[in-house]
Amino acid sequence: MNKPAVVAKAGSQSASASEFDYKSAVRSILPRLAASTNESDKMRRLADDAANALRESGLTRTITPKQFGGYELSPSVHIRACAEIGNVCSAASWVLMVCVAHDYIIGRFPEECQREVYEGDADNLVAGSLAPAGVLEAVEGGWRLTGRWMFGSGCDHSPWFIVGARLTNPKPDEYMNYHVMVPLKDLVIEDTWFTLGMRGSGSKDLVVTNAFIPSHRAMPTYPTFLGISPHAKAPTYRLSVYSGLPAMLSGSVLGMAEAGLKAFIEATAVRSTPHGVAKAKNLIMQKRVAESAAEIAQARRLLEDMCDRFDKLIEADQAPMSAEDRIQMRWDSAYVVELCRRAIDRLYVVSGAHGLYEGNPVYRAYRDIMTACHHAVIDFDTVSGLMGQFTLTGDLGENPRERHRLTPADYPLNAG
Repeated sequence: MNKPAVVAKAGSQSASASEFDYKSAVRSILPRLAASTNESDKMRRLADDAANALRESGLTRTITPKQFGGYELSPSVHIRACAEIGNVCSAASWVLMVCVAHDYIIGRFPEECQREVYEGDADNLVAGSLAPAGVLEAVEGGWRLTGRWMFGSGCDHSPWFIVGARLTNPKPDEYMNYHVMVPLKDLVIEDTWFTLGMRGSGSKDLVVTNAFIPSHRAMPTYPTFLGISPHAKAPTYRLSVYSGLPAMLSGSVLGMAEAGLKAFIEATAVRSTPHGVAKAKNLIMQKRVAESAAEIAQARRLLEDMCDRFDKLIEADQAPMSAEDRIQMRWDSAYVVELCRRAIDRLYVVSGAHGLYEGNPVYRAYRDIMTACHHAVIDFDTVSGLMGQFTLTGDLGENPRERHRLTPADYPLNAG
């Protein structure tokens, strides 16, 4: 499917940022998302009604620039919304998480690019893949882009895509990595998404062959992701993508874990052994559910703390974020996901033979979380290594070839 589903406009979309109530928006669509979960899973992409529900709710414009009809809110709103939706539909939570995270990046692109993406429909779901798997070649007026990207979550519903690429032969004064906006007409979706979990996310391959990219649709990755793009006109876009994306992802995973814990408790309450002994009275079951519940509760506290920190950083509006803030928030995000992974793994082991079936909600939470935790930005071993490195040496391990190119002009708050 290479054509985004058509969506009817809803009145909530015209609300101002100050009037937008994300909690009400989430509650209004939970029944539709829950009803579409099995369909998304079977189709291996987000069901059309689920995608429409997300757009109609206004949640897709949470971080979209105000200039183009968005709310331009703190990442904390998006993170909490994704966690709540993850309680009923992992696919919808994941697709919303990824696409709004891309809005978080597009707000740092030139106004001309933002207008192309959002004008006429601020509720666009922008899919993509941030890995620098493409090749950019400089040509008159812009670039030529070729590449194949995996993991294009939500791609079946997207008219625009953001992808990562590298310059073929960067000059000494050029950045090596870029992120690029590509319209659907210049891209082919290949159905490669056959996986253990997160099936409903439809994270298929994206292929671009020798497409022309106007210069205003490409931005150097390092300063853009660090939050010091000269086009970042609001505090939200001056936060670090390296911290924001992992936090958003951890919100979705937490919602899945909370759903899995609830399903396990409900199932165990009515299970019994072949001899008629209630499973809920078994000490092993009690210990496992106690430990898993504690881990998920701690994950929720960490997530809420990150949300509060995002709000404080926006209020302070001092770009770029400090190295301490960036690594701490990435570490906390990875630890939230690891706590959820441990918790659901511990419960699934004692779910019994019924836990083997596709429709079992504990099994669904298990396979979705096990799949989600493989995402590079929250890989526990990688991030724990970075946190340990920073703690011991003060070095974040950033690519010096990119970092050394920063100049005072890269800082919009300080530039003359």
